[in-house]
Amino acid sequence: MLALKSSVVLSLEPGIVLHSLPDQDRFYAFSVITGDQFRLNRTSFWVLEHISLGIEWTRLRDDFLKAFEVSSEQGEADLRKLVNKLYKQKIIRREENEKNKL
Repeated sequence: MLALKSSVVLSLEPGIVLHSLPDQDRFYAFSVITGDQFRLNRTSFWVLEHISLGIEWTRLRDDFLKAFEVSSEQGEADLRKLVNKLYKQKIIRREENEKNKL
């Protein structure tokens, strides 16, 4: 399980490419390194788009709670579960926060 503290920065694993056909309600993540492909729902794709350039956990959580109509407790629990699933599938990774490197 990924420890999600405020200083944790999440990003896509190297070689992960996102693709969507929103008018057909199809969302994908592909690994150009391993050849793995993942079919996603709209919410998972939204999360991965926000993670794609690197984002701190707290910013992702706050943006998620603003974007989706869900209670903060349920929204954070759902997001944590999703982020951990994406981490286990090696779609995302944890990066060292620049502030912690100093």
